[in-house]
Amino acid sequence: MIEASTPPSAPHDRRRVFFARLKYVVEAAIGVGLLSAAIWVLHRKFSDLTLAQVISEFEQLSTTGVTLSILLTVASYMALLVYERLGVAYVHAKVSIALSSMTGFIAFVFSHNLGFALITGGSARLKLYGPVGLSVGQIVLLSTFTAWTFCLGAALVAGVTMFGEADRIAKLVAGPPIVTHAAGAALLATLLAYLLLGIRRRHIEWRGHRVETPGPILTPLQIVVPAIDIALAGLALYVLLPSLPIGPAGFVGLYVVATSIGLASHVPGGLGVFEGAMVLMLPELPTESLLAAMLAYRLIYYLGPLGLATTMFAVATISLGRPKR
Repeated sequence: MIEASTPPSAPHDRRRVFFARLKYVVEAAIGVGLLSAAIWVLHRKFSDLTLAQVISEFEQLSTTGVTLSILLTVASYMALLVYERLGVAYVHAKVSIALSSMTGFIAFVFSHNLGFALITGGSARLKLYGPVGLSVGQIVLLSTFTAWTFCLGAALVAGVTMFGEADRIAKLVAGPPIVTHAAGAALLATLLAYLLLGIRRRHIEWRGHRVETPGPILTPLQIVVPAIDIALAGLALYVLLPSLPIGPAGFVGLYVVATSIGLASHVPGGLGVFEGAMVLMLPELPTESLLAAMLAYRLIYYLGPLGLATTMFAVATISLGRPKR
């Protein structure tokens, strides 16, 4: 939990406002830069393709692959609901499993598709958790907890992959594999430090607030559960692709690197940025096959759940708005 500390002074307030604005400017610049680079990569890679080629390749996707992708997508979202439940436990809220599952699904789908997880997912949680007694502070903390949980799982998968697939990942920065190894080691070392810090219950001062560590049960689950979710999500794309020169474990690592870059861009769903990163890391795949698989993946993992989540949110909102008899 987070408790307020001593109010900051006026000069400190001005510094916080300045750095907050600077942060938004830097994030916007990074997003524009990543999106521009992705557009250039995709144009260079796919400019010779015709719509007929893509449609033909799309129609040749195997029924087995599509079915497996759907099943893995369902399993991935079920794992997401587990760490929604972890967030509920962290903020000490009394919420039914049914409500947390519905709210978590809607919040995560909105975050995946629209970006800005703390705003989009947080708004959905505010609408659905507010009527059952959660405070705004609890909802903000829960949204922050779940977003951070995803980052921990991504760090674990990416950190391990940066040793096994260093050559491919290094293509993203046009640097030597040793740079990738160093980044992987830094991620794993940071995770270990977080694990050691988090399993001991204590309060830490951070940005004028007291932050409670998750404790010995939630901390390891924060790392393991999202890693499972990420693996399932990556495999949902893997089964749609033709024969690959790397195994599923290596592919999942490349997937999480591309996903992380897409999230850093703040482009909704990482659209274009994710695809550009995958193209760079998998140059040996036929362009039409890769594009068809990624389009199918967008439909299965993003747009399908988005339609369902939007319907659920609309129904829940209408139900909440009806006067109780």
